[in-house]
Amino acid sequence: MRTAVLTMDIEDWWHLDYIDRCRADREYSMLDGLAVYRDVLERHGIRSSYFVLGELIGPLQRELRELDAAGNDVGAHGWDHQRPLTMAPQAFLRDVVRSRQVLEAALGRPVLGYRAPCYSLDRQRLELLGEAGYVYDSSRIDFSDHPLYGTIDLAGFEQPAPCVFRKEGFLEFQVTTLGIAGKQVPISGGGYLRIFPWALMRRWIQRYLRSQHLYVLYIHPFELSQRPAPRFPSATTWRQQLRFGIGRSGVRRRLELLIELLQENGYEFATFAELHGRICGTPYAAGSQLPNQTPVVRAA
Repeated sequence: MRTAVLTMDIEDWWHLDYIDRCRADREYSMLDGLAVYRDVLERHGIRSSYFVLGELIGPLQRELRELDAAGNDVGAHGWDHQRPLTMAPQAFLRDVVRSRQVLEAALGRPVLGYRAPCYSLDRQRLELLGEAGYVYDSSRIDFSDHPLYGTIDLAGFEQPAPCVFRKEGFLEFQVTTLGIAGKQVPISGGGYLRIFPWALMRRWIQRYLRSQHLYVLYIHPFELSQRPAPRFPSATTWRQQLRFGIGRSGVRRRLELLIELLQENGYEFATFAELHGRICGTPYAAGSQLPNQTPVVRAA
């Protein structure tokens, strides 16, 4: 499966887990990075999968509709970036149902996918996504060293392709890591694309691409924003500020280089929705009702 899925988690800088959002200046936005990402991908003719926070759907409704109309896949990222593993299961279910319903009301069509904030998901909550009407998730990452990430037990799932897991009509797409010296290392974007030297990251990605397995990139608007770093809340440590800013100025160029590297290795680009249709044989048409989906409740 020489396929790459480029994805963006649409959230603002103050949604990051290490930022005190109660004291952050929410009037200062770095969502302009969404336009930068769109520009790069549109120039290459690439469609993307997006996962948007519920509380940003209203302010971004025009942009989200444009993305949808251009054939991109717009999914949910929860309501306000609270990590699912910190939520009781029923509270999580309410969160993902609300997110899907409001997004469907904004787009005027069914929403297929979900990604958990900070990849914070387990098997119990994964099964609740099916109850909430989603048909795919991309929250599994094989990187247990990260303190915020969850572990998803996929017992009972079949594997129609490497890094893709299926149970009936529901798919789990695993985010890309590479085994190095006995440990899995994320080579899938985000802070890793910024922090590691490009020469090293390129070598790792090139090694992974020889496997011909699914490659998944994830990135955030603040990483591509052209605006200066915000004024951080006073409790933000210098290490956290360094983590936030390191490599940001070169991310657009690295994204371009990554696309070139994928093309050189014969990879095609698709969205998760397109892959779901290919694997499950269910190319959902706009406005169609999804299996096990509760009726859409339009936002007031």
